[in-house]
Amino acid sequence: MRISDLKGIFKTSILTIESIENEYEDYYTIKMIPEKNLDWSPGEHGIFKLLSRKAKGRKWRVFSVASVPGEGFMLIGTRTGEVVSYFKKELISMEKGDILSIRGPFGWFKVQDSTSPMVMVAAGVGITPVRSIIKQLEKDRSRSIELIYTASDFHLFEDELQSITLDNNKLTIHLVYSKEETNTVLANLIAKYKDEAYYFLSGSPSFIQSIKKQIKDKGIKGKRIINDPFIGY
Repeated sequence: MRISDLKGIFKTSILTIESIENEYEDYYTIKMIPEKNLDWSPGEHGIFKLLSRKAKGRKWRVFSVASVPGEGFMLIGTRTGEVVSYFKKELISMEKGDILSIRGPFGWFKVQDSTSPMVMVAAGVGITPVRSIIKQLEKDRSRSIELIYTASDFHLFEDELQSITLDNNKLTIHLVYSKEETNTVLANLIAKYKDEAYYFLSGSPSFIQSIKKQIKDKGIKGKRIINDPFIGY
């Protein structure tokens, strides 16, 4: 992490709700229109705060941004879980035109250079920052990019991600449904790319800890591993 990765933390901006979609069961995506001067780097996250609704308890949450600035909107994804927090109840009940604020975006989960292969491992809604990076690199055919996307039931953004692979033969997506599948595919990719690749991990802290251990046990240096843990998501 560099000091420059945190520069956005001091900036607060207003977002306007454009749409909220219930993608599958408890999976939701929220599309917002940012202020014109708001910019961010793919892979970053922000601190989102409710303004137009009264929510009990903590009125803010951290979400990774799933879109790139060029799309003209800011997109986040989340799961509510069986016991829905007051924050998420208020968030998913907002209507078009409602507003909330964001502090940031900022973060260190970013493309490291223009040539190294990239192995990305995402679990569940950990796909959100990965989507933004893939959108950033969708026309990049200068290196191999391989995504292992694990989920037990539903792969958010699956159709969109698969469509990108049709136009970029350097991008490969491995959809997996279990820890065993994830470990097998990852072992093959580590053997293929070794220390030449950067390894991007996005998911729960326990998921990242497990995957990071597997990578390091194969002799990959820690500086080649970039992670984005979802804490208190």
